[in-house]
Amino acid sequence: MSTPPLFRETPINLKLEGKQCENCGYVSYPEYHKICVKCGTVDQWKVVKLAKKGTVMTYIIQHYLPAMFETPLPLAIIDLDPPGGRVYGMLTETKAEEMKVGLRVEVNFREIYYDRGLGIHSIKFKPIRE
Repeated sequence: MSTPPLFRETPINLKLEGKQCENCGYVSYPEYHKICVKCGTVDQWKVVKLAKKGTVMTYIIQHYLPAMFETPLPLAIIDLDPPGGRVYGMLTETKAEEMKVGLRVEVNFREIYYDRGLGIHSIKFKPIRE
């Protein structure tokens, strides 16, 4: 059994959106801050669609996880292409030895694990194969 379409098809799960400071351009994702952490402007945000591609800034390889996850599991902090933003996420279709800083990746909405017979979906990243 998979996650019900009502959940899978909600806007927050289908598109990657963040908030961009109208004063300095800083992009906040996923958290929204009333005050911009870069320039201090108060409550001047606009919703922006984030890029679905980015670059691995740093990563770890997780070897000890709950049974619902396959190991080893690469986890990374990804700097998204303009307008920007930084995302923490799991990688898929990636072997531990393929991971490196600078790896180009793209967003994939995937099942991340099963819980009580339901597939739980979220964003993952996979390498851009050229």
